[in-house]
Amino acid sequence: MSTLEAESYGVQQLLAAWESTLQTVAELGRRLTPEQWEAPTECPGWSCGDIVRHLAWIESFLAGRLQDLPEVDWSRFPHVTNDFGRATELGVEARRGMAQQECCDELAGLVDVRLAQLMANDPLTLETEVPGVFGTPVPFDRMIRMRTFDSWTHEQDIRRATGLPANLASPGAQVTAVQEARTLGFVLSRNVGAPTGTTVRLTVTGPIAFERYAVVADDGKGRDSGPVDAPTIGITTDWETYARLAAGRLDTDDPAVLARIELSGDPGLAARLPQALAITP
Repeated sequence: MSTLEAESYGVQQLLAAWESTLQTVAELGRRLTPEQWEAPTECPGWSCGDIVRHLAWIESFLAGRLQDLPEVDWSRFPHVTNDFGRATELGVEARRGMAQQECCDELAGLVDVRLAQLMANDPLTLETEVPGVFGTPVPFDRMIRMRTFDSWTHEQDIRRATGLPANLASPGAQVTAVQEARTLGFVLSRNVGAPTGTTVRLTVTGPIAFERYAVVADDGKGRDSGPVDAPTIGITTDWETYARLAAGRLDTDDPAVLARIELSGDPGLAARLPQALAITP
């Protein structure tokens, strides 16, 4: 099984990947024209500006800066369908009155605040418990990887919406690849619904290239495995397509999307893979 570079990242490498990704989003936001700031993204109901607002809200929450949230007429937001969506939308809505530059400056400033807070842990290790997005303490390694995954994914949302491609192999992208690849066992057992003994091979090509295997164990749970000569099913695609599939950004019924994916093995199970890769809410 190929080892992804960021699987062995230490504290400082993870901090650098997270910090550089968010600072990139802030600087990218500053450079957008007003039309680009309002351009719709692949996140339902959100513009490029809304994505910057969303990231600022999360870092503000993690920094302990609680704020009054607005009353919302949810009929205005048909893309919001659950409590998690309502919580995130409130943070965005609270910033929709802010000017573009003000919003970007807030995000950049919050990165500095959060970095100082994290570094105040002495020592800061991968196991150090820090505040998590849902208000409960989690290991630093888990928190920073999830925040980097979310931030890089949203950076790419903005880039695709505005025609500014870049950073497909950045440190943030490397961390994202690990976060997505680590879910392969879950995808196989829970999302595909594959029976015990089923094996899968994921092959990703491009600027971040790797091969990953998983199996549904006797207890019904999916787990990473070593290489399998003849896996039950397989999927091959390029890195950007895989990243978008895992983030739920692509319509897997679209022939143009399916043309970028090669499936193998059991036809019925393999056909479930493209949609099953999505791991975001």
